Amino acid sequence: MHPHTQNRTTAAFTPRIFTADRVHTLAADGAALPAFATVGEWIAAAGTVEELRARFPEAPVHDFGDRTVVPGFNDAHQHPTTMAEAMLHVDLSPERVCTREQLEAALRRRAAELPSGAWLIGARYDHGKTTGGTVIKRQDLDRICSDRPVMVTHIASHWAVFNSAALRAAGLDDDSEPPAGGAYGRDAEGRLDGVLYEQAMMHLRSSPAPGRDPVVPVSPLADRIEALGRYQQMMHSAGITSVGDAAVASDGLDLLQAAEAAGALTLRVNALLLYTAVPGMESIGLRTGLGGTRLRIGGVKALVDGAVAGGTCLLDEPYEGTCEHGIQAMSEVELHDVVRRVHSSGGTVCVHANGDRAIRLVLDAVEAAQAADPRPGTRHRIEHCSLVDDTILRRIAALGMVTVPFGSYVAFHGDKLTGWYGAKRLERMFAHRDLLDAGIPTAGSSDYPCGPYEPLLGLQSCVTRQTADGTVLGGNQRITAAEALALYTTGAAYAAGEEAVKGRLTPGMLADFTVLDEDPLTTAPQRLAAIGVSETWVGAQQVWQA
Repeated sequence: MHPHTQNRTTAAFTPRIFTADRVHTLAADGAALPAFATVGEWIAAAGTVEELRARFPEAPVHDFGDRTVVPGFNDAHQHPTTMAEAMLHVDLSPERVCTREQLEAALRRRAAELPSGAWLIGARYDHGKTTGGTVIKRQDLDRICSDRPVMVTHIASHWAVFNSAALRAAGLDDDSEPPAGGAYGRDAEGRLDGVLYEQAMMHLRSSPAPGRDPVVPVSPLADRIEALGRYQQMMHSAGITSVGDAAVASDGLDLLQAAEAAGALTLRVNALLLYTAVPGMESIGLRTGLGGTRLRIGGVKALVDGAVAGGTCLLDEPYEGTCEHGIQAMSEVELHDVVRRVHSSGGTVCVHANGDRAIRLVLDAVEAAQAADPRPGTRHRIEHCSLVDDTILRRIAALGMVTVPFGSYVAFHGDKLTGWYGAKRLERMFAHRDLLDAGIPTAGSSDYPCGPYEPLLGLQSCVTRQTADGTVLGGNQRITAAEALALYTTGAAYAAGEEAVKGRLTPGMLADFTVLDEDPLTTAPQRLAAIGVSETWVGAQQVWQA
C-alpha cells in the first residue's frame, strides 16, 4: 500500500483538533472561530478548543500558535501534467537562466547526456528576460546542437523554437503551410526561422490519430509520475492544496489516473479535458463532475487565441505601434460546435480567451448555445479573460459565466506588457476590480508555467498592481487582501463547481488548509509575497512543512 493511501486509511476515524492564534475560516456568515475538528478528510465541527475537546475528548490538539491558518490555496488554472513532462527536460526559467550564454550552456550540457538522436527539449524560455527581448531562432539552435532535434518552448507555452533537425522530423520545409490557428515564423527571404506559433506547435505535441505517436515524444509514464511527485511538493511548499489542470490530453489523463491509483496524488486536481476529447466523451457519456475528491473531470478546455505574455492574444485594437491583432487559434465554426456540444451534454466548457476580440467570440458562442438549449445555472468559464470593457462585463454577468484571470501577471510580466498593450489598455487588463464589482464569479490562477505559481505573489500583484520595479500598471483594478484571498479559496472552489466541499474551514468541508507565518489580511501589501508558508495540509494530513 502506498504511504499516502495508508495514511488516509489510518486517519479515517481519528478525530483531530486544529487551532491557531488566527484562523480565517472564510465562513459565509463571516464567523471567525478559533478552532476546528476533523474526522478523516473532513471538518466535523468548529468552535473554541474547549467546546471541541468536550465533543472529542480523545482528539489530539494541533496548536499552530502565533501563525495564521487559511483554507488551502486553490490555483484554478495551471498545468501539472504538462509540467510533469517539462520537468524531465531542460529548465530554462528566467530565475535559472539569465543570459544567452547560460541558455546555450544548459542545452549543451543536456545534449551531452542524451542518447544519440533523442530530442533535446527546453522549457520556460523567456526571451524578454534571458535574451534581451530578441527571440532565438533556428540557426541559433543549430549552432548549439545540429545532430538531433531541438525544441525550446516559450514561457507562455504558445510558441516554440525548433532547430533544423526538429523541423525535418516534423516534415516541415520552407514551402509548408501552417495549420488553421497557427503560424510559422519566417526570415526576410521567406524561409522558416524555426518559430512555430499556436496550433503550428501544439499539433506536433499531440497525437495525430489514435494509436499514433506525436512528433515530439512523450516521456515514459513512470518518469512522469516521479516528476509529478516533485511538482506536487513545489505546489505544497507554496500552500497549494488544489489545482485545476487546464489542458489535459489523453497522456495527461493517464498520468493523473495512474498517480491516483497509486495513492500518489497529494494535490486535488480538477481536470479540464482538451476539446479534442469531446467526441470520445460523448460516445461513452462522460460528464463534467465525474470523479472523486482527489481527481475529477471539471469540464472541457478550448482555445480561441494566443498568449498575453507571448504577444499573440486576439485584440480589437492592434498591438502598440503595429497593425497586428494577434492569432485566432480556433475558427468560429469550430468554437460554436464545441460550445454547443458541451453545453447540450450538460457539461462545462472552459474557453481560453485573452484578448477582447477573442472574449467576444466566446460570448457569441455561449449566447447561441443558451438560446438553442436554455440551461439556467450553467457555469461556463472564460480562462484568463484578460482584456475587458463594460459591454463584455455586462454580457459575462448576464450569462452567469465564471472568469479565471491571471493573478500575478502584473508583478511578473509587467515589464513587457506596456510595450505591447499601452498603459491605457492595461487599465482594462486582469480586471479583478471590475469583475468583482460586476458580480462576476472570479477565481485566482497562475497558469504556471506561464506565470509564477506562488499564490501569495498573486495576492500581492492583485492588491498592489506593481511590477517588479514598483511601477503601477492599471492601479484602478486593485482589490483588497481579503478579496484576493477569496480568489484563491472560495472563488476557485466555485469555478470548479466544488464550493460545497472546498474553500472554507467550516463543518462539511474538506480539511485542506495552509499555515502561514503572518496574517495576509494585515500584512503590508508590498510584503504579501514574502509571507512564509509554514505547513500545508490536505485532508487533515500534513503534506509539507518548512
